[in-house]
Amino acid sequence: MSQKLVPRKAVRLLLAGILVLPVAIIVIWGVSSLLVAMGDDIGGAVLRYVGLGCGILWTVDLIFLVLAQGLNSLSDSDEGE
Repeated sequence: MSQKLVPRKAVRLLLAGILVLPVAIIVIWGVSSLLVAMGDDIGGAVLRYVGLGCGILWTVDLIFLVLAQGLNSLSDSDEGE
């Protein structure tokens, strides 16, 4: 059995980010809309940018997870065949 190129703990962390970040983004954008509706335009704008940053982080996390899974699948290939 060959050793994995990406540690299992790193893949688990990336997978947790893939699952948790969309929920966080929805909650942040919801609170942002609530703040704007209550008249706090500055707070709403700040939370909109925080939500946008989380969305960018989620996209980067998704790309890294795909790359990690690709690297791990390369290490699983049999060299003898």
